[in-house]
Amino acid sequence: MSSEALSFDVLFHRYLQHLEMLNYSPQTLAVNEFYFNRFSEFLVEVKLADVQAVTPSTLSDFQRWIFYQPTQRGTARSVGGQNHIIVAVKNFFTFLAQEGYIAGNPAKGLRLAREPDVLPKNILTPEEARRIIEAPDTQTLIGYRDRTLLEVLYATGLRKEELRHINVADVNLDEELLRVNHGKGGKDRVVPLSRIACQYLENYIKAVRPELAKGRPSEKLFISIRDGQPIGRHGIERLLAKYVRKLRLKKHVTCHLWRHSCATHLLKNNANLRHVQQILGHASLATTERYLRLTITDLKEAHRKFHPREQQQRRKEAHLNALALPPKKATLPPCETQGTTDLPASAGHPKPATGKSSAMA
Repeated sequence: MSSEALSFDVLFHRYLQHLEMLNYSPQTLAVNEFYFNRFSEFLVEVKLADVQAVTPSTLSDFQRWIFYQPTQRGTARSVGGQNHIIVAVKNFFTFLAQEGYIAGNPAKGLRLAREPDVLPKNILTPEEARRIIEAPDTQTLIGYRDRTLLEVLYATGLRKEELRHINVADVNLDEELLRVNHGKGGKDRVVPLSRIACQYLENYIKAVRPELAKGRPSEKLFISIRDGQPIGRHGIERLLAKYVRKLRLKKHVTCHLWRHSCATHLLKNNANLRHVQQILGHASLATTERYLRLTITDLKEAHRKFHPREQQQRRKEAHLNALALPPKKATLPPCETQGTTDLPASAGHPKPATGKSSAMA
């Protein structure tokens, strides 16, 4: 098939049609279009309009151009962000070669940059998560909606877009389950709900949501009070940011960080790794295994038990405790050595505190 007189834009439009035919999601198509626009900017700069003129050297120059090109926010582009663009361009040229638009694939030997193996940062503690969940004023409609949303988000670890597209019919309160439709990769799954999330959902669906909808039809679970429509694309992020500011937390809390925190808390409580994988909807177990590196309770115990400095510290503490003990009874007058060998609490160490610690709600 000849590419003569076909511009890059026409060819890319055909590539998008190909992806659509393969049932890729509209979001995937939009992301590919965004990446191709970066490639188009490069082609304009180098004054290249003929697809047949693209060589491996051209694509290497593009990879170098992307490395130095800042993001729309003016920040340096991450290695992962660079690789996403390069993968999209590689796939585009693979399509052109397979369909006969070009004789060979100039992107075949293009290598991706090595990505750093970075752990999620600023993971919330269970106490911080609890404070954020309890921050909304449940005496208001918006506050009750927000509390319900946060309970569901923490119980399930859903992605932002997955949560936005949950329908009322997807909630099964009898079995305490939530159906997630068209998750990442177009995959459906069913995830468990916590009992407290179910309690809030029941009240929200029966009493609060009808007030927010005001008779306006909508299938979505979480809706806006302004128009009764689903919460906007950035609405959940703004909701989280509002309550983080209210609590004056020093962490930048996003929906993805909330998801990271949910996974980490489950694993710290000895949840099965495959169960967490199914809850989060990870295609690969290796993705879920990253969170195991944040749950190092066993590692801390081994370090404390076997590290020489920790052993020295234990010997030092034992020595100090021995010096703090009362004199041996053999030094007391004979009349005082009669009876029990147990020391009264006042003679030895102080009595332990008996106050009960407050349980987390």
